[in-house]
Amino acid sequence: MGAKHGRRARAWAVLFAASCLLVILILPGIAQAQDGSIEGEPGPNTDVGDAPTSYNHFGLDMTAYPAGGPPGVKASFPVVAFPVGFPWELAPSSPDGYGLCHSAFSPSYLGPPPLPSKSGERDADLAPDADDEVTNIDPNTDTADRDGHDDGVTFPSTLPHCTPVNVSVEGWIEVVGAAPEYYIEAWFDWNRDGDWNDGGACGCGSDEWAIQDFPVVPDAAGRFTASIPIIPCHPGSDTDPLWARVTLSNETFVGVPGWKAGGRPLLSACLFDGETEDYYLEPPVEFVPEAGSLLLLGSGLAGLAGYAALRWRSRE
Repeated sequence: MGAKHGRRARAWAVLFAASCLLVILILPGIAQAQDGSIEGEPGPNTDVGDAPTSYNHFGLDMTAYPAGGPPGVKASFPVVAFPVGFPWELAPSSPDGYGLCHSAFSPSYLGPPPLPSKSGERDADLAPDADDEVTNIDPNTDTADRDGHDDGVTFPSTLPHCTPVNVSVEGWIEVVGAAPEYYIEAWFDWNRDGDWNDGGACGCGSDEWAIQDFPVVPDAAGRFTASIPIIPCHPGSDTDPLWARVTLSNETFVGVPGWKAGGRPLLSACLFDGETEDYYLEPPVEFVPEAGSLLLLGSGLAGLAGYAALRWRSRE
């Protein structure tokens, strides 16, 4: 009897120790990751991205391509920022860590002044959300790109393969004393596999981390603009839609382990200042009529002109 109770006591002791270790490892990381947020009940205090991800608090796969389904290429982008959704939801880390995040109350942002053009979220897939309770992504309906504050970035109308183009970025950075240097990062899912962790596969141009620590310095009023060169690298078609991420922060990424694929390592802190925006880039649809259609259109216009002339003469 004593031996049985002894084994049970040891089992409970092991379970208790494991639970304590989990609390020691996880909870401080969550508190650190929410740097800049209000303490207590989670609220819309953090700016995060809105690309789709299958690593969410609902455990549901989301689709990268085609956006919104039907299910095709699984989305593995690092978007959800916090592993625990309080009080019970759990989100596993994506292969490239948790999503980039910033304090929603930090002063610098992408987009034109005068008003901050970034929103606050509890997390990408959890309410409350500052955008009228519309979460950035909805795994239940396989819907992403729902943040209403994506601005400040202008992409070329096309991203031709192996051809240099420029991405235009504007924003506002708080200036107190000397103007600070901030940095732009950008990732493009060139091979359309649902992540941003691939190197160059074309023998020309940029890998998926296409803009790395590009420095921007604001003017005296806090505004900055930049035209940043990239060379698109499409292993396949260069006219298919793709997901891109652009980040402004006061931190450099180059040389920091775990930060090169658009996410941040487990238990690392949020970027305090700046903003992250995700974009679903679709090339413009061009209408190219067939020769017969042009002939028919021309005949129709000629007939319409003749009718108008006849009516005009009949009024004289």
